[in-house]
Amino acid sequence: MAKIHFVRHGRTVLNELRRTQGAADSPLTPEGRKGVEVCRDHLAQTPLTRAYLSPQGRVQETASILLEPHPEVVPVNLIGLREYNYGIYDGGPDPEMHAALPTEEHLPPVLTGTHPGAPEGIHARDYLADIDGAIARVVADLRAAAAQGAAHDGEEVLVVSHGMTIMTIMSRWIGLEVYGWAPMANCAITSVEVDPTAPDGSPTLIRWAYDPADQGVTFPSKDITSAFEGIVPVPIDWEHPEGL
Repeated sequence: MAKIHFVRHGRTVLNELRRTQGAADSPLTPEGRKGVEVCRDHLAQTPLTRAYLSPQGRVQETASILLEPHPEVVPVNLIGLREYNYGIYDGGPDPEMHAALPTEEHLPPVLTGTHPGAPEGIHARDYLADIDGAIARVVADLRAAAAQGAAHDGEEVLVVSHGMTIMTIMSRWIGLEVYGWAPMANCAITSVEVDPTAPDGSPTLIRWAYDPADQGVTFPSKDITSAFEGIVPVPIDWEHPEGL
């Protein structure tokens, strides 16, 4: 068995300003770096063997801190770990984006691959295809290592990405009920145990959105569980791992 630790990036300037980030980017704030340092210390004794990162700047900055205790780990950048592209709303006020894309109306058709996306944004089917390539790559690498023997048993993997992307992975891999759980703070850790020999990794959730720095969230949230009644997400495509 192996473990994958998904970590949302540290708090950024746009997070604190409550502006939509998505394909836009901004650096970590001083408070954000403190949160990453707490997360780093929390994971310092975890015997990480691999790391996969979104190529976006806020994740790169976060991961450079998280990996300080693990200099032997060479991270792999995967485009499928990028955040959802909110198009014309990226960089603008969160209320403006939420008014145009209400969460309870927006997320279900993203998960079913039918949402056309915001103007100048990304269609849901393309977003999900990118995500699938990334998570399939992580599991494929673990499968290949497991085939080499006991030396690779019990690997622990770090995946640093974004809130929407991690939630989308979890909802389609673990189950839709994640949207009824607590919202995800910056540097929250979600851990999953997987069986690399199983076609889909046979995941088991270990912990959801643990906030080691106790920073909380920068946005108001509400329970939208009812919005997902009857929703059947697009299954993950395991056949096209990114970069392989």
